[in-house]
Amino acid sequence: MISRKDAELFLHYLRPYKLHIGKISLLVIIGAFFEAVNIGALVPLLQLLSSPTDPGGMFWDSLKKVFGFFFIELNFVNLLIVIGIVFLTGQAILYRKKRLQANLWFTFSADLKNALFGQLLTTDISYHYSQKSGKFIDILNRQAEYSTTSVFSITEILSNIFFILVYAVILLYISVELTIICLIIALSTLYFLNFLIKRSKQIGLLCNNTNIRMNEFVTERLGLLKLIKIFSTEREEADKLKKITDQYTTNNTNFWMNGVKIETAFQIIIFTLALSILYISTVMLNLPLAMLLVFIFILVRLTDPLRQINTKRHDLGGQVASLEMIDRTLRETAEHKKIINGIRKFDTVNDRIEISHVNFSYSESIPVLKEISFSIRKNEMVALVGASGGGKSTIVDLIIRLIEPGSGSISIDGTDIRDFDIREYHSKIGFVSQDSYIFNASILENVCYGSDEKSLERAMEAARIANAHEFICSLPKGYDTELGERGVKISGGQKQRIALARAIYRNPEILILDEATSSLDSESEKIIQDSIDKIKQKFTILAIAHRLSTIENADLVIVIENGAIAESGNHEDLIRRGGVYARYQNIQRGKPNSPEQDSLDLDT
Repeated sequence: MISRKDAELFLHYLRPYKLHIGKISLLVIIGAFFEAVNIGALVPLLQLLSSPTDPGGMFWDSLKKVFGFFFIELNFVNLLIVIGIVFLTGQAILYRKKRLQANLWFTFSADLKNALFGQLLTTDISYHYSQKSGKFIDILNRQAEYSTTSVFSITEILSNIFFILVYAVILLYISVELTIICLIIALSTLYFLNFLIKRSKQIGLLCNNTNIRMNEFVTERLGLLKLIKIFSTEREEADKLKKITDQYTTNNTNFWMNGVKIETAFQIIIFTLALSILYISTVMLNLPLAMLLVFIFILVRLTDPLRQINTKRHDLGGQVASLEMIDRTLRETAEHKKIINGIRKFDTVNDRIEISHVNFSYSESIPVLKEISFSIRKNEMVALVGASGGGKSTIVDLIIRLIEPGSGSISIDGTDIRDFDIREYHSKIGFVSQDSYIFNASILENVCYGSDEKSLERAMEAARIANAHEFICSLPKGYDTELGERGVKISGGQKQRIALARAIYRNPEILILDEATSSLDSESEKIIQDSIDKIKQKFTILAIAHRLSTIENADLVIVIENGAIAESGNHEDLIRRGGVYARYQNIQRGKPNSPEQDSLDLDT
């Protein structure tokens, strides 16, 4: 049997569907009643075959009363017709039960996937930083489907239990002694097979872990396909996957063979039981032929429910492992929802954005930001520069409210951004990063993404500002051109211009440029820079840049080193000081540094 913990897990996820399960159970009970009537009628039918006279007995007398109530004569032909009607009615009920089961199965599957995907979208982004996307793909697909099958398995087990109880009652009526013998053997069988069924769960866990490893590996390697081809490591990567798939083969074969062991042991026990019943009934009990035939017929009918119970118990061993994994993921994502939505409406930046004494760390022992303080005035352009890993992108994530500061505050016009409604706040933020985030959709859909209104006129205006309109119009389908996965059908510079057009389309109060030109060639960079110059006085801009040419006109440049502000000022001031920023400028222009500048460590 499944453990108490597993049972509680199933009950937790099945509770919302209790009405649906109740309907299925009711149909099972009615179907089992019709099955009982059908099988019970076989005894007098066989008796009438051997002798046309009234055989007597409690069951015969009960049938006579029922037939008499409907003014029908109890004879062989009428009894045969009634058995046929009862059988067809029972089958119709079972058909309806299976339809409800199928509906429950796929409803549960859809609800589980929606819940998982919703949680993954709404949990804090810091949780995703510590996970691999291949894991979530496997959970949303294979694990969710496998967990859903458990619903069907449970309802099938309940159905079979009802039918076994009905068969047991009829068997008791025919022979108490034989029924007790069958019951003892059946219970012993279930106990004996428990060892194998427990092993099913253990192997199921191994199968799930191997599947997740395989999905993580394939997802990561396909994302790095260009690098793999450049380094000609196709064979090495294929060998690595083969090691994982070998383990996949071993684990899944073991799980399948454990089911075969259960099935084989069950068939041997059933065969032994049938021989024992034949011997005991004929030699020791002298059971009448009609009773013996019905008894054996019921045993044959019992074989399938008993086999199904053992098979489904084996399947549940693997399915509960998947459900546990989903449950763990749902709990983890819920625990990482630490960003609380505010209630204040956000309209505009009237004066400034203030970052005051902000500290942040992903773990207590490793600080990422230390006492960061600066302000961005309305319609100013502030640039963050510095070494990779210094904390620039973390500052951006904090301002966007993807993560929360450990201490300190970020406010707009004196109001802490934690007080704002997140959806309204985000609707006023435009964002462009070195990863263009292009969807496999049309250009129009990409430009209008995240906005309530999809306007071609507004999209064209945003594209003109982003210097994208001309190249879009040169495409065969213009704004209806499908861009392919990750925008594979257009160049890097074109993708960045579409990303910038999307940010401008929102008419944001705050525009964030996170290394928007770092991966572009000089010509594409110049086009993006021209676009930024057009909007410089229109939006409050925060820019992260490695290429200083893109931020030379910024109102304020802040140099971040090792999570702290090393220096700040405008471009000319920082060059005159000859500090970190000046060294950075010299490196990019190929000029020699002074000894003091050479001692500074700044990635380019």
